[in-house]
Amino acid sequence: MTSGNGWRWWLSVAGVGLGSLPLGQDTPLLAVVAAFCGLTIVGGWAWGTRAGRATGVTLGAGWLAALITTFAVSQWPHNLIAAPWLDWFVVWLMIGGVCLAALVIDRSVHARSARHRIERIPPATHARWVASVAPLASMVLLCGCGLGLVQTDGDGSLRIATRDDEVLPLPPSLRLVSADRCADGGSSGNCTAEFVVTAADGAGRATTVTRLVEHLRSRGWPLEPKRGLYTGDRETGGILNWTPHHAWLYADAEPTSILRSAPPPDAVVVYIDNL
Repeated sequence: MTSGNGWRWWLSVAGVGLGSLPLGQDTPLLAVVAAFCGLTIVGGWAWGTRAGRATGVTLGAGWLAALITTFAVSQWPHNLIAAPWLDWFVVWLMIGGVCLAALVIDRSVHARSARHRIERIPPATHARWVASVAPLASMVLLCGCGLGLVQTDGDGSLRIATRDDEVLPLPPSLRLVSADRCADGGSSGNCTAEFVVTAADGAGRATTVTRLVEHLRSRGWPLEPKRGLYTGDRETGGILNWTPHHAWLYADAEPTSILRSAPPPDAVVVYIDNL
């Protein structure tokens, strides 16, 4: 490592190390995304700032702490529905934007100080600043604009599709017949998922309903009886304002519909809507 730049290298390596965060969720592709973002933000600061070692390391550690804290708050929501990876990625882009602004201010302050001392900024320093800022600015602008176009639904809501782990795995007393993640939906990204469940031992519908309600409550769904239904909402975790999920099932027989085939006799359908 070049003398005097060791701390810059170590901060860059630490930024790449942020790629280890998504590995605990068995998402290797997201690990690459996290490593790239960490290097671009933390490494961009390390090589772009003209601050001294003490200030550079302190602020670099601050960027690292902000990124790690964001991921932890986003992806460990306790008993709430886990937010998608876009939740932490969007906030990381915001942190990248703040880091970019800090680099511009840092350069402006040091350039003004150099003029007062009648000093000339070395070309190598200027080139290093440009090489640090360009990838960071590109990532923030391109990814930010792209997410703004594709992620927000027509009604301005942030929705995530129903995942299997909101219902599954079932206990041994229940058996999954079928699962449709978007059996019914609209034009704004809203989808209604359907899980068809029967009793594994051939028990009647009333017993299946009782077992299923107990199972869903154990998975965090606050189901309550209401007008022939068991229904309840479950909030989504994360940092951004994702819509909650709404679940319901019929206590009595399933209503007939000409739009879909009837479920098997004694089967119970769990409906989950992302509102």
